[in-house]
Amino acid sequence: MINIIETCGKNIVTRDDGKVVHDLIIDQWNKVDTIRIDFGNVLVASVSFFDEIFGQLALEYSRGELTKKIDVDNIQEFDRALLNDIIRSRLRQREYKTETPH
Repeated sequence: MINIIETCGKNIVTRDDGKVVHDLIIDQWNKVDTIRIDFGNVLVASVSFFDEIFGQLALEYSRGELTKKIDVDNIQEFDRALLNDIIRSRLRQREYKTETPH
């Protein structure tokens, strides 16, 4: 489990802050069945933070892989909506890249 408050403290705004969490997830990806991320009901409201964690994962993994592997707990509704928007956007970007010849 990754506890955002314990891992990041008040550093839940920038891409660099999000990269800390992203790197922890990548480190655990092949070691565990499910990665639980607990937000402790703290309001994040940072596109940069969420995109660095979850947007980058959505560029690397499919929706099915993310749904199976990541379990997000104790997240504010505003943050959940923001997170879902970022994931949808990055999944569309990923699909577009695979459909468009280079």
